[in-house]
Amino acid sequence: TGEMWKNKAPFRLCLNSLAAKEIHWHCEHYKGRGVMRKFDSGADLAKEIGCSLQKLEEVVEAHYQVSLKQDKDPDGGPFPAYPNGKSWDEPSGKTGCGKKFFHNCIQGKQVATEVWHVAIVTPVIHYCMGGLEISVKSEVVDKAGKVIKGLYAAGEVAGGVHGNNRLGGSSLLDCVAFGRVAGRNCAEYMLGKDVQPTDLWKLAGGAPGTEAKEEKKAAPAQGGAAAAPAAAGASAGTYTMAEVQKHTTKDDCWVVLHGQVLDVTSFLKDHPGGELAILTFAGKDASAEFDMIHPPDVVQKYAPDAVIGVVGNGSAPAAGAVAAAPAQQSIATAGGKQPEAPKGALDLVDADAEGLCGCIKSVWFMVRAFMMQIFRTIFFTGNIKFTNDRIGFTRSAFFFVFFFVVDAVGDF
Repeated sequence: TGEMWKNKAPFRLCLNSLAAKEIHWHCEHYKGRGVMRKFDSGADLAKEIGCSLQKLEEVVEAHYQVSLKQDKDPDGGPFPAYPNGKSWDEPSGKTGCGKKFFHNCIQGKQVATEVWHVAIVTPVIHYCMGGLEISVKSEVVDKAGKVIKGLYAAGEVAGGVHGNNRLGGSSLLDCVAFGRVAGRNCAEYMLGKDVQPTDLWKLAGGAPGTEAKEEKKAAPAQGGAAAAPAAAGASAGTYTMAEVQKHTTKDDCWVVLHGQVLDVTSFLKDHPGGELAILTFAGKDASAEFDMIHPPDVVQKYAPDAVIGVVGNGSAPAAGAVAAAPAQQSIATAGGKQPEAPKGALDLVDADAEGLCGCIKSVWFMVRAFMMQIFRTIFFTGNIKFTNDRIGFTRSAFFFVFFFVVDAVGDF
């Protein structure tokens, strides 16, 4: 990223067909978001960049030759490599962070007929590692290592939580975990013994759809569970794609998912992925992109009121057809039946462990599962039989380890 500031934008990430195939899902996702383009030939890519096809071929061939050198003599290159070792790659080597690993390289003569997936990349602030030192209670610590009473910090303002670098995906976890720790300890500091436990669901007004479920439980509609879907379907309509394509703005946004028409205008502000993720598909069929990152029942759970009809020729659908579709799709995805737990699987929901803290509870579950496998091996495993089931084998392994430990302790 630091080298980008020394050069002229735009900076392009160019994936040949071999590289794109390895991350096909990501390529489809980014193309759907409008941040990646597909070029059917090297000539098309060269035209987009603003250079000659010959120049592009020369650069790719040079990269290919470097990959051969690196493969033949990985420690003989003239440049320092990242994170260690040596590199033969001059462009990256001159920065002090030479490229060391080369995958999916192609020769320059392949450029002209190659299919390319290209995205423009730019420097952004990903995550700030540095910050205030905090204790396990999110208390800010001074230079002398003493806690500054009444001062708490969480998230990117705090440093040292992740060591030299964080694990991928842990930054938000840090914010959430220490945010809650800081809030609890801050409340205890201010209120002392008067602090009252709170329920996040209640503070947030309940989970999406909670109110509807509570009303349904309190006063079930006549006709049972089918009454609600029927009512929703009765008011739904049928729309052509031409009609859907008229609703493409932030103030009037429709999308199509598996033949269903959704008016997501009011849901835009609540979408966890941001408004743009939906607006990119305004007036379009977003089924393929949607299925890549969402479970099939997400609409039914979080935006059931967004379904206003189905795609068709304009005639009215049968009552209940629209509202029932998400549930049917969910079952169909599972092969026509709900998935069953594997034979011999353990149920780790234990009421006796509810009052235990995290570490003790983890140990409790581990010991409980271990002992259950041993007892099942002794008392419930039949005589010799040949099967593809690996559960008996796993129990035998646990059994062996258990007696190995017992024997070792006895010898000691």
